[in-house]
Amino acid sequence: MMHSSVRHAACPLLFLLVLLPAACKRTAVETRPTIPLVREILAEKSGPRVALLRDRRPQPQAEITIIGGEFACDVLSERLSVRDLRDNVDGRFAPDGLPDFAGETFACIEDGAPYAELVKSKDEEELRRQAVLRVLCALDTVVHISPYDLEGLSVKAPTKMIVFADPFLTEYGGFDVDTLFHSTGCEIPVVRPVESMIDRAFAQSGRGDLSVGFLCDPQFDSTGIYERIFARKAKEFGAKGAASVAYGMAPGDSTLHRFLNRYIAEGNTRPLDVILIDNPSVDPELMKTELAEIVSVMNESSITLGRQVSREFFFLNTLDEVSDLCYAFLRENNLFTHNIAKPQVSIFKPARRPEAEDGSIILIPGSYVQN
Repeated sequence: MMHSSVRHAACPLLFLLVLLPAACKRTAVETRPTIPLVREILAEKSGPRVALLRDRRPQPQAEITIIGGEFACDVLSERLSVRDLRDNVDGRFAPDGLPDFAGETFACIEDGAPYAELVKSKDEEELRRQAVLRVLCALDTVVHISPYDLEGLSVKAPTKMIVFADPFLTEYGGFDVDTLFHSTGCEIPVVRPVESMIDRAFAQSGRGDLSVGFLCDPQFDSTGIYERIFARKAKEFGAKGAASVAYGMAPGDSTLHRFLNRYIAEGNTRPLDVILIDNPSVDPELMKTELAEIVSVMNESSITLGRQVSREFFFLNTLDEVSDLCYAFLRENNLFTHNIAKPQVSIFKPARRPEAEDGSIILIPGSYVQN
């Protein structure tokens, strides 16, 4: 059986510009209620929070902000900083020796917030609130050099694009951030790579009964967060026959073999159409090589594993998704800095504002944080 197994995840710029509005979509306010924090901000006629949001537009000299766990932010920003897949003059896929994001700064708001624990304890509202607070910090220019710096003695650039590098932020914060931005005219795009990979998978396959596997970080194993996101997206597409599984896999030899063997062990027989890789420590190219070996070697084990993937099987991964969408947005809207310099990465840690009764947070540069 022949498989179209190594479809390249990167797409032409035109397709990306079609996909981009969905990936960074600003949905209309739904009938379900948003959280009190958002309602409170929307009720304000003036003040610093309203000033951050109202009619906000991305500017070239602003930063690309990545929000999530420490490991995901570090790896994603590092790999984006050295990525060279495109010609920086015309945007075509042709490395030119200059990083694709030359002159850009990736500002990482990273922490170890127990998002999954908040869900387990049924405190979903607090998780939604934390997502909004981090987005407000991304929009701001004030930085505090310590938890006891009440005035904010340092500054950073504002953001021109936000990336959610955590599936819990996507699922529990996306609606409230969309509501806040939509209602205030804020045009800063928020990329939610898990959602946009699902959008791309449906578009690329052309099928409604899509069978999807998520290969995620082990910390998300058995949390159900990916299945929840997929079920919601499938409902939006009207894809009643779509199904998904999510397995946390540590990097190592035979990652795809381990994934498919677990899939079989759990009693699944339906071939997978796509695996979405949302684990920054997994090399997508090694996964493609491993798949090519599985479908080419004619022994009993490979034949068994090969039956678990469809003829049109393909991979998508977070790094390609974030890179492609950020690049397309910046190029289409002429928002690159156009500085000939290596990309920079800055780290910020959120901390609770001292003596704040509302639980608001501040940002502290990573260099000031004492371990």
